[in-house]
Amino acid sequence: MRMIKTALAALALMFAAASPAAARPAEVASAIPGAQQVGEARYTLLAIPLFQAALWTGSGAFSWNAPFALTLTYERSARQSTLINRSLSEMSQRGAGSAESLAPLRTRLQQCFPDIARGDRVTGVSTGANTAVFYHNGARRCEIEWPGFRRHFFGIWLDGRDGQAATLSARLRGEA
Repeated sequence: MRMIKTALAALALMFAAASPAAARPAEVASAIPGAQQVGEARYTLLAIPLFQAALWTGSGAFSWNAPFALTLTYERSARQSTLINRSLSEMSQRGAGSAESLAPLRTRLQQCFPDIARGDRVTGVSTGANTAVFYHNGARRCEIEWPGFRRHFFGIWLDGRDGQAATLSARLRGEA
């Protein structure tokens, strides 16, 4: 029985150490000196894990008024067009504008997001209310400047209003 408990404990430690959000990514450390993890959460759809998310700030507490970094480590592949279409749809639902008015942003996001493979990490660093810098597997991809970008884009993960989205958001903000 003792061997089984020891093996289970070792297995639990191995999975905890392998957690994609456990270590502060280099791009987060560079963009936000002294960054501390606020929270983390796994997003699933119909019991299929899609990504692990982690939120980082300089103070260890979340505020819409201060820089932060959101890291998504993907557990499934995703096409660039799917990521961008979903992002723009969610932003539109959050008051960012119509699909037509967001068309110029689509072009900018194509520079930010490649096709995603399992294990890829995308980090968005919100540097101001209207600006963000994006990294793919630690390499800088683009910088975005768009009115209200922080709330409209990052609100997809951090401002969930109901169901699983609300739970994910609360965990990321360190409230659950």
